[in-house]
Amino acid sequence: MKKLKTYSRYFFEYLKHGDIVSIIAAIRYLTTHTSHKEDRIIQTSMGTFFCRKNTNDFQFANYKYEWGVKKYLLDNVQAYTVFIDGGACIGDYCILLTKKNIRCIAIEPVMANFQVLTKNLELNNLTREIATFPFGLGEKNEQAHFVFNPVNTGASHYAKDGHRKDCDVDIRTLDSVFNSMEIKTSESVLVKLDIEGMEAEAIRGAKNFILKYPNLIFVIEDKHIGEETIKNELNKIARFEYGIVDEFNIFAKKISNYTSN
Repeated sequence: MKKLKTYSRYFFEYLKHGDIVSIIAAIRYLTTHTSHKEDRIIQTSMGTFFCRKNTNDFQFANYKYEWGVKKYLLDNVQAYTVFIDGGACIGDYCILLTKKNIRCIAIEPVMANFQVLTKNLELNNLTREIATFPFGLGEKNEQAHFVFNPVNTGASHYAKDGHRKDCDVDIRTLDSVFNSMEIKTSESVLVKLDIEGMEAEAIRGAKNFILKYPNLIFVIEDKHIGEETIKNELNKIARFEYGIVDEFNIFAKKISNYTSN
């Protein structure tokens, strides 16, 4: 029943824009894990998006995709002035929130996705408004092997020992790059981490960032590493209050630094 409700939202969004091809592609993706056969440009409630053939880019571009996270971000849009998307994929969240007058920063390590992200910013005339960084977030600065999912492109992830290695990506700590983002300490920052199991490493690589900014919110996917692991990593650095965003994500709002820090 829950899946039916979710896909009904997708369906009506596609229908609203007369995008019958995406409806057919969604059915095909559900039943055969394949997609439309040609590159396409589609119009959605968030903007204009380039959708690669044989991928589910069309799903990421749907306004109702990951609706629990989007609803949280939109309902709390007055609580932050800067949005950092760790694992931005095709740029949909940044495109949505820039149009809400939020300063957005997109971080995406997989070059095939980064190129589409860049194209989508061009299609929406947002190239100058959104800062982009072609690396992933982790615990140390390094080059890493990734598994690239050619259909579900947002599920590309770190290649563990013995797994296939499809591409090399650059990994950076947030601590090593946040100064270049020129975010004032007076600003309120929301960081979204959806990085396919590397969330704990990204938190450990962001200690100084977390300590520096008093007005800080994280929205973090806990599907791969669990809610308690995320909380434990954050609690080592500062005091946070927590809550549920949806079945796969939690929020963590910073309360204060520890006096010992």
